[in-house]
Amino acid sequence: MLITTVCILLVLALVTAGNDTIGGLVTGYILTPLRRAAADFTNSAEDAIAPPKSTEELEEENSALREENKKLNDMLVEYYDIKKENEELYKFYDIKKNNEDFSVIPSTVISRDPNENFYGFIVDKGSADGIELNDPVMTDNGLVGYVSEVSLKSSKVTALISPAAKIGVVDKKTGDEGIITGDPELSDSGITLMKNISSQNTIKSGDIIVTSGYGGMYPKNIKIGTVSKITLDSYTGTPQAVIKPFEDVRKITSAAIIVNFSGKGEVEEFSSAENKETSKKPG
Repeated sequence: MLITTVCILLVLALVTAGNDTIGGLVTGYILTPLRRAAADFTNSAEDAIAPPKSTEELEEENSALREENKKLNDMLVEYYDIKKENEELYKFYDIKKNNEDFSVIPSTVISRDPNENFYGFIVDKGSADGIELNDPVMTDNGLVGYVSEVSLKSSKVTALISPAAKIGVVDKKTGDEGIITGDPELSDSGITLMKNISSQNTIKSGDIIVTSGYGGMYPKNIKIGTVSKITLDSYTGTPQAVIKPFEDVRKITSAAIIVNFSGKGEVEEFSSAENKETSKKPG
């Protein structure tokens, strides 16, 4: 009874406040919101039970999605190619920046000779690009070899771990000189040897080896690698150093070919270790 009395008083209060009739009250405050809710529900239901698409329409949508996916994959591949190319060019930019006298041609490794036992490789630059025999080849980590064969659009590079390599080098710390040449037993490990060093050498493990520049084939101070240990040649008994190159030539995918540099083709001769008189002549 109390609840009924409260409801009657509430209705009378609302009518007194401005509603003409109780019917208007019911319509305005109860039925209208219910009608709106019902209309929204009906519209949602109609959307939900829309007639299914035909097989042709679904196939068209799938075909469009497949084409869009293909374009996105192509764009992704192109992005990775451009990204890799930019990274490689940045490395070559550093080589040029650190060696202003170098004329450098970037190249990409396009194949490796299966008959090559010492990890030589073929690059995509040749005589049409200005490449010549014996041009030094390097990466941002150091020297990797030299051009040993040239065709119009490609060149073969002999790696510094090959026995065919003969590269004049010097210990950056001690000044001891020698020749880098590969060894058949070491090349599969990516290491090489420094030979023709003095029996009075002071070379130690960890020393950095760089090109000497003598002979005019390679620029001076191009990094080669570090000394792993000092041993004796098993045939001659003379000292030799095992060198671990800074760059693993077995794995490189690109390289810079140095087609010109200050001192190219010039030979330096020294009369003695104490009195170094430098004379230069074409070589």
